[in-house]
Amino acid sequence: MCLTVSQARGIVTVLGGIWAISFTVIFAAAASGSTVEKHDREALAPAGSHAVFEEAEDQDEEKQNKEEKHEAEEHKPAPKAESHAPAHAKQAPSGEAAKAEGESGQASKPEQAQPAQPQAKPAEQARPAPAAQAPAPPRPERYKAKRELIKIEKTYTATLQPRDPVEIRLDAKTWSSFQVKEVVDHGQEVRQGDVLIRFETEDVDRAIADQERTLRSTEQSLKDAERLLALMEKTVPFDLATVERNLKITKEDTERYFSKERDLLIRNYEMNLKAAEWSLESAREELRQLEKMYKADDLVEETEEFILKRQRQAVERAEFYYQVEKDRYERFHTMDLARRDEDARRDLELASFIAERSRINLPSLLFQQRMTVEQLRTDLERAKDRMAKLRADRALFEIKSPCDGVVYYGQFNRGEWSGASTLQSKLRPGGSVSKGDVIMTVVHLPPATVRFKIGEEDLRWMEPGREGVFKPTVLPDLAIPAAVTKVDHIPVAPNQFEVLAELDLPKKPLPLAPAMGGKVRFFVYVREDALVVPAKAVFAEDLDPEQRYVYVVKGDTQEKRPVKVGEQVGDKIEILSGLKEGEEILLDKPASSN
Repeated sequence: MCLTVSQARGIVTVLGGIWAISFTVIFAAAASGSTVEKHDREALAPAGSHAVFEEAEDQDEEKQNKEEKHEAEEHKPAPKAESHAPAHAKQAPSGEAAKAEGESGQASKPEQAQPAQPQAKPAEQARPAPAAQAPAPPRPERYKAKRELIKIEKTYTATLQPRDPVEIRLDAKTWSSFQVKEVVDHGQEVRQGDVLIRFETEDVDRAIADQERTLRSTEQSLKDAERLLALMEKTVPFDLATVERNLKITKEDTERYFSKERDLLIRNYEMNLKAAEWSLESAREELRQLEKMYKADDLVEETEEFILKRQRQAVERAEFYYQVEKDRYERFHTMDLARRDEDARRDLELASFIAERSRINLPSLLFQQRMTVEQLRTDLERAKDRMAKLRADRALFEIKSPCDGVVYYGQFNRGEWSGASTLQSKLRPGGSVSKGDVIMTVVHLPPATVRFKIGEEDLRWMEPGREGVFKPTVLPDLAIPAAVTKVDHIPVAPNQFEVLAELDLPKKPLPLAPAMGGKVRFFVYVREDALVVPAKAVFAEDLDPEQRYVYVVKGDTQEKRPVKVGEQVGDKIEILSGLKEGEEILLDKPASSN
């Protein structure tokens, strides 16, 4: 069947109106705002109208391009075309009208040249703008607050501690080196009173004997010094008084000598010389008188001769005495007087020196003697102390076990045995150990304490009484109850704090020994009905990070609400207040908040 141009034009006009109305309904019903696929629109159109749909699609593309250029007018309502749509409907109510219009078009040539698109333009303006139905933004992710179990588990590497360890230490007072004679083996079980180690005693016994002799000698020296000190306490003051007295006498004698005695001495010599001279003159005169008298008689008897002879001897003696006194006088004035003066001065000066020296020496000697006594007393005390220390050290040359237990070489230091490998070579016959060393430790089995280290961030969880379980490495399937007994708040190393926990051991024997390891586990925080949300949904204020908040969904809007948070476990965080169970919150900040 051949259609005229007018008929085809009428059909296009009718179909265009129908298609415009159908397309508007379909486009408005689409939630995503997407256009109807080409084959869907073809299904809505009558058969044989593909050209019409292609023309309509071209018009849609042109319209969409215009709308993209004018985004500011996307949400404005499109111009209403209700008045035009009925007109089109009236123009093409049936096929006859279309036929009549086609015939009139066939008779009019210019109308054949007009395209079909302008005829459908009023219908196109009647449909809503596609931009008003743009794809809606995706719905923000939400989370409904709910209650669930939250727990924080802490696991640490622990070391078994010895139970009531007794260290065997060589606390020698003065002896420094001990030569081993015999010793028990490492790991040997011992009973209280069993000999653990013996040392060679020859050298220490010799030292004790020498010290005994030194002690006796010091005691005797002290006795002698104390007796001498007692005597000097009396003689020194006496000697000082004597010196002062001698000085005083010397001063008095010297003063008297120069004031009186010197002149008297001079006069004495002068008088002695004069007396000798007088005696000589007297003897001579008496001899002259006798001779004169006897010459006058012209007769000299034997008696008279004897008298003359005696007188002549007297004269001779007087002459001699005179010569002696004259010599003495000369000597006195030329030598003795000056010497006597010098001696007097020197005696006074010497007495002064002696007095001054005695004032220094005698008290010093007394002080030195006192110090000697004090030193000897100190030496005696030291000798006694050394003797006591040697005897005490002598007792260390045979050490017995203070209790029942197992012998470990070395000492247990913060969970680890130290010195065991070194002592293996020393604790043997002929070996030598030094004073102050912990040579072995007697421990009780099994160990009932563990030691472990925690970081500073876990200090808030650990306190005496905290309960957990210990799983020894040697028995990984065994869980032994443990309770914290001590928490050190002074670090033993940077960010390391030691904790002790007591084990509740079962009654059955266990193959556990000090220094063995394992894991200790604690549930430091458990809450069965905690209100939790994802941690990423809780935000912090920029200027006050301690203030936390969430966005609570309220219909089509959201409410910024402050909350108080608790513990965080993984990607979940506990809400203590500010949010109720079942309330929905946003997982991300809304775009408006940015």
